[in-house]
Amino acid sequence: MEIEINTNQKVIMDKQSLMKDDRENIKNVIASHQPKTQSFNPMETRIQTLEVNDKTLGNYISQIKNNIYVGFKSMFFVARDVYDAKVNLSKEDYKRLIDNFKWNDATVSKMESIGRSNNLMEVYQQGNLPQSWTTLYYLSSLTDDKFQKVKSLLSIDTPLGEIKNKLNDKTTSDPNWLLNFLNLEIDKRKVTVAEFANTLSNIKKDLKKYKVVKVKDDEDKQKRIEKSIASYIKSQQPKDAKDKSRKRKSKEITKNAA
Repeated sequence: MEIEINTNQKVIMDKQSLMKDDRENIKNVIASHQPKTQSFNPMETRIQTLEVNDKTLGNYISQIKNNIYVGFKSMFFVARDVYDAKVNLSKEDYKRLIDNFKWNDATVSKMESIGRSNNLMEVYQQGNLPQSWTTLYYLSSLTDDKFQKVKSLLSIDTPLGEIKNKLNDKTTSDPNWLLNFLNLEIDKRKVTVAEFANTLSNIKKDLKKYKVVKVKDDEDKQKRIEKSIASYIKSQQPKDAKDKSRKRKSKEITKNAA
């Protein structure tokens, strides 16, 4: 009895099998079949600009990983400089700095937290800084005692879940599972400070009715928005009204002085 084998189908099945093996055992595949002539150095700070000379899978992974990590480390030092600027600049100049780069409040908050962390700087100097902004932010929020408990776990590829498991952290939601689905905007030309505050309060009150929604209050941001609305309203006052306001304040100062 003869059985006819479709060679094309066999080739496809072999390829699928190999792809599965590669995904499941990629480290072994690289070590066994793709020898590396260049290695990944976590302390390298230079971008590798030349093309890969010895064109193997291992060498491509090493060079690409190096360049990605160099870029990531540059952002770590951006965070360090942002926090340093906050400490040393006046509030006005620091605000100008943030406005210059058009960073939102969430980004600035994360950079400040990461930038102030001595623990993260120490891990960087040891070549074990995790390559995840979310992981760094989480680590920066830990107490020194908790950080020491997970320090031995840290490497470039350490996942956030592994760190949380070590700390038995089951209360904090993993940011990887959180979905942002709503962005609210308000036209400062069409609202007063009181109207904005009242509207915001009602929106938060309504949203908190839904158990699946987590509402995060940001009082600093609310104050900045209210200040922006007030400044706009003031800028739109007629010149006569501004002059009257100045005269009224001048009279009050003179009266108080007397």
